[in-house]
Amino acid sequence: MKALHFGAGNIGRGFIGKLLADAGITLTFADVNQVVLDALNARHSYQVHVVGENEQVETVSGVNAVSSIGDDVIDLIASVDLVTTAVGPVVLERIAPAVAKGLAKRKAQASIPR
Repeated sequence: MKALHFGAGNIGRGFIGKLLADAGITLTFADVNQVVLDALNARHSYQVHVVGENEQVETVSGVNAVSSIGDDVIDLIASVDLVTTAVGPVVLERIAPAVAKGLAKRKAQASIPR
Protein backbone atom coordinates (compact mmCIF):
# COMPACT_ATOMS: atom_id res chain seq x y z
CA MET A 1 0.00 0.00 0.00
CA LYS A 2 1.23 3.49 -0.84
CA ALA A 3 0.37 6.75 0.91
CA LEU A 4 0.93 10.44 0.31
CA HIS A 5 0.98 12.69 3.36
CA PHE A 6 0.75 16.47 3.13
CA GLY A 7 2.83 18.13 5.84
CA ALA A 8 6.29 16.97 6.86
CA GLY A 9 6.35 18.89 10.14
CA ASN A 10 6.29 17.55 13.68
CA ILE A 11 2.81 16.00 13.48
CA GLY A 12 3.29 14.75 9.93
CA ARG A 13 6.58 13.00 10.53
CA GLY A 14 6.38 12.29 14.26
CA PHE A 15 2.84 10.96 14.39
CA ILE A 16 1.14 10.27 11.05
CA GLY A 17 4.30 9.29 9.16
CA LYS A 18 5.50 6.96 11.88
CA LEU A 19 2.05 5.40 12.20
CA LEU A 20 1.85 4.73 8.45
CA ALA A 21 5.42 3.41 8.28
CA ASP A 22 4.82 1.12 11.28
CA ALA A 23 1.84 -0.30 9.35
CA GLY A 24 4.16 -1.17 6.45
CA ILE A 25 2.84 1.53 4.14
CA THR A 26 5.22 3.06 1.59
CA LEU A 27 5.19 6.77 2.38
CA THR A 28 5.84 9.94 0.42
CA PHE A 29 5.67 13.30 2.17
CA ALA A 30 4.49 16.42 0.36
CA ASP A 31 5.58 19.75 1.80
CA VAL A 32 6.37 23.34 0.84
CA ASN A 33 9.64 23.45 2.82
CA GLN A 34 12.40 22.63 0.34
CA VAL A 35 14.99 22.13 3.10
CA VAL A 36 12.86 19.38 4.66
CA LEU A 37 12.17 17.81 1.24
CA ASP A 38 15.88 17.75 0.39
CA ALA A 39 16.78 16.18 3.75
CA LEU A 40 14.13 13.45 3.44
CA ASN A 41 15.15 12.65 -0.14
CA ALA A 42 18.85 12.57 0.75
CA ARG A 43 18.42 10.13 3.66
CA HIS A 44 15.08 8.45 2.85
CA SER A 45 14.66 8.25 6.62
CA TYR A 46 14.27 10.37 9.74
CA GLN A 47 14.31 9.89 13.50
CA VAL A 48 11.39 10.12 15.91
CA HIS A 49 11.76 10.56 19.67
CA VAL A 50 9.14 8.30 21.25
CA VAL A 51 8.39 9.50 24.78
CA GLY A 52 6.92 7.53 27.65
CA GLU A 53 8.29 5.44 30.49
CA ASN A 54 11.28 4.53 28.36
CA GLU A 55 12.10 7.28 25.90
CA GLN A 56 13.58 5.91 22.72
CA VAL A 57 14.67 7.13 19.32
CA GLU A 58 13.26 5.23 16.37
CA THR A 59 14.17 5.56 12.71
CA VAL A 60 11.47 5.72 10.07
CA SER A 61 12.93 4.43 6.80
CA GLY A 62 11.95 4.16 3.17
CA VAL A 63 10.34 7.58 2.83
CA ASN A 64 10.40 10.00 -0.07
CA ALA A 65 9.30 13.61 -0.45
CA VAL A 66 7.87 15.89 -3.15
CA SER A 67 6.81 19.50 -3.35
CA SER A 68 3.17 19.87 -2.40
CA ILE A 69 2.60 22.45 -5.14
CA GLY A 70 4.24 20.75 -8.14
CA ASP A 71 3.09 18.39 -10.87
CA ASP A 72 4.64 15.34 -9.16
CA VAL A 73 2.16 15.58 -6.30
CA ILE A 74 -0.77 15.62 -8.74
CA ASP A 75 0.41 12.32 -10.25
CA LEU A 76 0.86 10.83 -6.77
CA ILE A 77 -2.64 11.79 -5.66
CA ALA A 78 -3.96 10.01 -8.72
CA SER A 79 -2.02 6.83 -7.99
CA VAL A 80 -1.63 6.24 -4.23
CA ASP A 81 -3.99 4.22 -2.06
CA LEU A 82 -4.25 6.78 0.74
CA VAL A 83 -3.88 10.56 1.07
CA THR A 84 -3.55 12.15 4.52
CA THR A 85 -2.80 15.66 5.72
CA ALA A 86 -1.55 17.53 8.77
CA VAL A 87 -1.28 21.14 7.63
CA GLY A 88 -2.65 24.41 8.91
CA PRO A 89 -5.23 26.58 7.12
CA VAL A 90 -2.65 28.82 5.43
CA VAL A 91 -0.86 25.86 3.83
CA LEU A 92 -4.14 24.10 3.08
CA GLU A 93 -5.09 27.06 0.90
CA ARG A 94 -1.79 26.72 -0.99
CA ILE A 95 -2.11 22.97 -1.63
CA ALA A 96 -5.84 22.91 -2.45
CA PRO A 97 -5.36 23.49 -6.22
CA ALA A 98 -2.93 20.57 -6.50
CA VAL A 99 -5.23 18.32 -4.46
CA ALA A 100 -8.19 19.23 -6.70
CA LYS A 101 -6.17 18.50 -9.85
CA GLY A 102 -4.94 15.20 -8.45
CA LEU A 103 -8.45 14.08 -7.54
CA ALA A 104 -9.73 15.09 -10.98
CA LYS A 105 -6.94 13.08 -12.61
CA ARG A 106 -7.74 10.11 -10.39
CA LYS A 107 -11.42 10.29 -11.37
CA ALA A 108 -10.55 10.57 -15.07
CA GLN A 109 -8.26 7.52 -14.84
CA ALA A 110 -10.99 5.52 -13.12
CA SER A 111 -13.43 6.20 -15.95
CA ILE A 112 -11.07 4.93 -18.68
CA PRO A 113 -12.03 1.37 -19.66
CA ARG A 114 -9.21 -1.12 -19.27
